[in-house]
Amino acid sequence: MARRRVAGILGMVAIAGVVIGGFVGANTAGTAAAGKHQPPPSAVAVMDTAEPTPTAAPLDRSVRRVPAAAFERLRASASPDEWALIEDGVVTRAEIEAAFVAAEVCTRSAAAQIGGVILGPTPMFDPDGAVRFAPGRSESKTALDAVGDAHQMCVERYFDDVLAAWDMERTYTAYQPLWDRIADCLATRGYAAKHGMDRRQLAETVGRPGDAIPEFHDCEASASSQPMAEED
Repeated sequence: MARRRVAGILGMVAIAGVVIGGFVGANTAGTAAAGKHQPPPSAVAVMDTAEPTPTAAPLDRSVRRVPAAAFERLRASASPDEWALIEDGVVTRAEIEAAFVAAEVCTRSAAAQIGGVILGPTPMFDPDGAVRFAPGRSESKTALDAVGDAHQMCVERYFDDVLAAWDMERTYTAYQPLWDRIADCLATRGYAAKHGMDRRQLAETVGRPGDAIPEFHDCEASASSQPMAEED
């Protein structure tokens, strides 16, 4: 299960000496932005492999609950500003919007201090859609790169873990039946797997960081081949 990429720099394009770039986020699964969320090579790297994609039921667009299985990982990775919005176990639409605004204001402040970079209007924000920040343009690639680096730090300080927490209920609602079948399979093989664990926790019952975990992959393949149960 990978995070949505929420920040990055578009390829620089030099036109008549003017460098144009944008600070953007895409609504696609991928590795986390460089920094605190890069996982070390380990057994839990299976979280970045492909999974079946069951259809999740529509969720409340005004509030999302943080799954208990992910709570401690968020506590470990979130900045103090992010944790202040996450620690009560729910993320409201107002909180995710406030986190986006904080990252945007932080970026604009950095751009003003660095100088030489013009930021465009703030794009409309939809936490369930493509997350984009204001594009930037400059005659100086050095200045644009510096603002890009500052923007990345602003996103990591104020926004990315709040977005991750917002996204998790949808993901866990969709995948928990699959993960529970993997837990059943692992339990029959003597591992301490149980219902309610997520994919990372299940992998960690099988191996330590750096270990090969073929039995986890076997159980995942077996569970994935079973049809999803239909709700009444």
